[in-house]
Amino acid sequence: MASTASSSQPTAGRQQQSSHMLKTGRRGNPFCKDTHDLFATLMVSLDLSDRTRFFRTYPNAFTTDDAATNLSSLRFSQSNRTSDPVDPQRIVTTTTTTTFSMSRDIAKGICQHFMDARLIENAADPSSLNFKDRGIYQITPKGLHILERFITKNGISADHLVPVFTSQPICMKLLHLERRTSDDEIHISRSVIDVVFRRFAGGRHPNYINEPHDPRPVVGSIVPRPFVDNARPPPGFDRAGGVELQDVTEKSKAGQPVVVKQVFLSTHGIDWLVDYSTCCCREEAGELMAHFVRYGLITLYLDRSKTGDRVTASEAKGTISGEAEYRQGAKILYRITDDGRRAAATPGPVSQPAAASSTHFIPLNEAAPPLSKPALLKVASTKMEPKVSSEGKSDSDVDSQTDFDRVVDTTFVGGTGLSNVSESAFVGKKALADLFKSDTSDAAVAGWSKDQHSTTTRLRAILDEPALRALFRDFLRANYCDENLAFWIDVTDFRRRFSTTSSAVGGAAQQAAKRKQGAASNAMETHQQNLVAAALHIYHTYLAPLSPSELNIDHNLRADVVNYVNRALAEVAPPSNRPVTSSGSSGDDPDMIPALRATQVQTLLRQYERIQEHIFRLLATDQVPRFVRTEPFLALMEPEALKNDAPSSTTNSPDLSKPPLAASPALGVGPPVPPA
Repeated sequence: MASTASSSQPTAGRQQQSSHMLKTGRRGNPFCKDTHDLFATLMVSLDLSDRTRFFRTYPNAFTTDDAATNLSSLRFSQSNRTSDPVDPQRIVTTTTTTTFSMSRDIAKGICQHFMDARLIENAADPSSLNFKDRGIYQITPKGLHILERFITKNGISADHLVPVFTSQPICMKLLHLERRTSDDEIHISRSVIDVVFRRFAGGRHPNYINEPHDPRPVVGSIVPRPFVDNARPPPGFDRAGGVELQDVTEKSKAGQPVVVKQVFLSTHGIDWLVDYSTCCCREEAGELMAHFVRYGLITLYLDRSKTGDRVTASEAKGTISGEAEYRQGAKILYRITDDGRRAAATPGPVSQPAAASSTHFIPLNEAAPPLSKPALLKVASTKMEPKVSSEGKSDSDVDSQTDFDRVVDTTFVGGTGLSNVSESAFVGKKALADLFKSDTSDAAVAGWSKDQHSTTTRLRAILDEPALRALFRDFLRANYCDENLAFWIDVTDFRRRFSTTSSAVGGAAQQAAKRKQGAASNAMETHQQNLVAAALHIYHTYLAPLSPSELNIDHNLRADVVNYVNRALAEVAPPSNRPVTSSGSSGDDPDMIPALRATQVQTLLRQYERIQEHIFRLLATDQVPRFVRTEPFLALMEPEALKNDAPSSTTNSPDLSKPPLAASPALGVGPPVPPA
C-alpha cells in the first residue's frame, strides 16, 4: 500500500493527499462498513430512472454500464463545520474528498459483492445471484435501509432519490451485527446469538407461512401434512417477522401420528439472514446458522438430498459448545428445538441449552409444550485544509456519527396512523406505555397539562417514537396546525446539515462538470450553496409574509427573522439591478442562490432555533393534553399494541413529495418522519 501526503497553509488553499487500498476480510471482500459506504455513495451518484428491456420498464433502475462508469472515478465530499479554537467567533470548515478509482472488472466484482449482500438485485430476475454485463438493477429494501442511514449520517442533499423512497418498499428493521475491528468478522457470543435468533425465529409469534398445528384433541382420523417446499404465503404475510415456518404432521415408525414443530427450509434460513441483517454474503449467514446449531437452537430434521444435488456446508467452532455444521440445500430441512423456542420467547439471556436430539415428535393426543476481489480497489483521499471565516460556532452533531456495526434494530416507518404501530420501535417499549397509560383521563390530563416537565417529557416521547409521531401529525393536520410539527422537523434537519454536509459524484457527472467553467469543482462552495438554499427554503415556507405554511407565532419573533433576512440579502445583493432570489434549491443554478456567508447562515439557524423552542412549548402545553385523549391514541396504547415481537419490517416509504427540505427528514435526519 502506497501513500502520499503534502501540507500547506489554509490561506494558500493547500491540500493534504493520501492514497490507500480498502481493507478486505478473509473472504477477499471489503469490510462491511466500507461496503455499505461505497454502495450508498454509488447510489447517491447514480441517475436512478426508468430502464426498458424487452418491452418492460423498470423504475428507479440503473445498468451495468452506469455502475461501472461511476465507480471508475467516484468522488465523495464532506464538509464539517466547527468553531475555531483560536477565535470561537469564527467557523472552521474542513472539506474531505474521497475518490474511489477502479477498473471495469473490479467495478463488476464490487457490484457482485453488493448483490451477495442483498443491497441490489436484478430487476428482471430477482432470483438471479450473478451480476451480468448487460443487466438492469434496482435497490433492495435492505439496500434502501443502508442508503437512508448513510444519507442521514452524512447530511446529503438527496432530492433526486425522493421518487425511490416514495415508490419502493424499505426494510424498516435491520439487525446491525457487531464486528471485530481487526478482521471484520462477526463478533460471536451467546448474547449476540440470542438477539439474532430471537428475530430469526419470530420471538413470541413464530412466522408461520401456513396454519400451525392445533394442539386441541382431534376426533377422527389424522391426515398427514408434509412439508410444502413452495408454500404460497397468505395475504399480509411478512418475511421480516422471521423465517418461514411450518408444522409437519407425519406418522412414526409405530404408526402413531406425530407433529414436528417449526420446520424450515435450510436455504430460507440463509436468505432471511442475508435480507434482514448486515451479513454481507451467504457464507457469513451460513456460519451464523451453524452457531444456532452449536448452541442447540436449531437441529437437522430431514435431508432428502441426492447424489449430484448442490449442498453447501458451513462450520462453526466454539471453546465451550464444540463444533457444529449447517448444511444448506434445496431439500434439507431444519427445525427449531425446544431450547430454541424458549430462547425466542424469552427476552434477555437464556440458560445454556442441552444437546438437541435429531428429531422432535409431539404425539397428537397430547398437548403441545408451551412456546416459550476488491483488494485492488484504490482509494485516494484529499483533505482540504480548514477554511477559516468570520463565523460563529456551530452545534456539533454527535448522533450523526452513529456506528453501523452493532447488534441493534433500526426502524424506518412509513404511512400514517395506527398502521405504524407494528412497524415501529415502539414495539416492546413498556416504559413508553407507562408514561401515558395511567393518566389519560380528563381529570389526570387537566392536572399534568399545567406541569411543564410532564408535558415536555411526553412530547419528546411522541417526537422520538415514529408511530406516535405519525399519529400526532395526523392529529395536528385535523386541527389545521400541522405546519408547527413540519417546521420543528425541518429545523432539526437543517441543524444537522449545518454541522455536516456531503455529496457524491460519479465519473460521468465529473466529466460533464469539467465541461462547465468552474462548475462543482469546489465541493466546499457547493455545500455552502446547499445550506443557503435550505435556510431560505425554511424562511419562504414558514416565516415570510404570505408564505404557504405560515406559522402562527409571536409578532416579534417573526419580525426579527424577516428583518434579518432582508438585511442579509441586501448585504450580498449583486451590484447589477437584477433582484436577488432565494427560492433556489441545491440543484438550481448557483448564480440564482444568494451568496450568504456561513456567519449569516448560522445566525439564521439560531433565529430558527428560538422559534423552534417556542413551537415546542406550544405543542407541549396546547396539543399534547388533547392528543392523549383521542381515540386513535388510546387504541394505540392498548396492551395488544405492546407485544414484543410483532414487527413488520417492509413497507412503502413515506410520502416525500414535499419541497426539498420538507422531504429531508426521511432522507437526512434522525428518525424519519413522513412529511405532511
